[in-house]
Amino acid sequence: MRYWLVLLALACCMGAAHAGKCVSGNKTLYTDSPCPAGWQGAALGGNLSRISPEPATDAANQQFLKKREAEEREYQARLVREQNEAARTEVNQCYWLANQMRLLESDYSARRLARLPEQEDYRRRYRNLRDQQARLRC
Repeated sequence: MRYWLVLLALACCMGAAHAGKCVSGNKTLYTDSPCPAGWQGAALGGNLSRISPEPATDAANQQFLKKREAEEREYQARLVREQNEAARTEVNQCYWLANQMRLLESDYSARRLARLPEQEDYRRRYRNLRDQQARLRC
């Protein structure tokens, strides 16, 4: 109920919007506000006609649109190439990381009896490689 009262109050306070033609004698005024004092509102009438551009302007517009279309096709093709390159780069990085992890594992198994600081270094390096794989979603 309160909602409707607020809407009613707002409707009463708002003035009616006017966009149109005002006439006073031989004078005509086009305005988007109510007609001033002494002016009468008149109906907007008449025919609407479209003036076609000159052939040179029309040809220039068509040429511009064709150029924009060609630029858009080129841009889309470049995006596809860049996305394919990024995917290939990501695959190459994943392959490289997996290879590094295999090398690290084989080196670690060859030096199994290594001292504790070296074992920690192997673990840290392996963890870093695994984290990089996770970031790349390998």
